[in-house]
Amino acid sequence: MSDRIEWCIVKLRDDYKWWVEKMSNDVNVDADYAGIIDPRQFEHIIELASPLTEYGLRNEIIENAFLKFRIQSELSGNQAKINFTTAKALSSEEPLFLLPNIIGDNEGPYVEFIDHIIRLRIKLLNDLIDFKVAINAEEIEESMREKYQEKYIDGNNVHIFDEVVDILEYTPSGYDVTKRGEFEEEEENEEETYLGESENFEVDEIEWDDEELQKLEVVE
Repeated sequence: MSDRIEWCIVKLRDDYKWWVEKMSNDVNVDADYAGIIDPRQFEHIIELASPLTEYGLRNEIIENAFLKFRIQSELSGNQAKINFTTAKALSSEEPLFLLPNIIGDNEGPYVEFIDHIIRLRIKLLNDLIDFKVAINAEEIEESMREKYQEKYIDGNNVHIFDEVVDILEYTPSGYDVTKRGEFEEEEENEEETYLGESENFEVDEIEWDDEELQKLEVVE
C-alpha cells in the first residue's frame, strides 16, 4: 500500500470515521486497510498507549507504522483531498491523517506496530492482575476475531482505529483494571465490561460535515 502514494481522497462515512476512497497513481485501495485515522483519533490512541511506555513502547515503531497526510482541500460530500507529508505524527503541530503502512500481503511497519502493542498490553495486564495462568497474545487475537466476525459476515471492514483501540483497551472477561497494583474481579452475574467502552471519548459524536471541516487547518 505504501508505494508511491502522493495523495488520497478520503470520506467521512455514516459511521463517523474516515475511509480512503481513492489513491494517487492508480494505487489500489486495500479494503482491509481502507480506514484512515484522523487527528482526534490519533490523540486518543496516544493517550491510551501512554501506560505502555514503562513496558517498552517505542516511538519509532509508532512513527513508522503510518503514512502521514495533511489536508490539501475540502471536497463536496464530506470528502477531502489529503497530501503525503514527511512530518512526524508525534511532534507535528498541524492535524495529520494516518494511513497504515502495509507492504505486500499483511506485512510491514503497521503489522510490526500491532504486534508491538499486543505484546506490551500483555505485559501490562500480567503485571497488574494476578492471573492463575499468565495470559498471552493469542487470547487478544482470539477475542478480536470473535468480536469482528459479525462484521466480516455482513461484508463490512474493521476500521484500523477500532483495531488499535481494542488492543490498547483489552482486558480479559471477568476483570477490570482500576489502577496500578490493583484489580477487581467482577461478579459472575455482572454484565461484562471493558475499558474500551469509552467514558471520555465518543467517536460517534464526531460529525465533520463540510462546515466543520473548515475548523481544521487547510494547506493550500
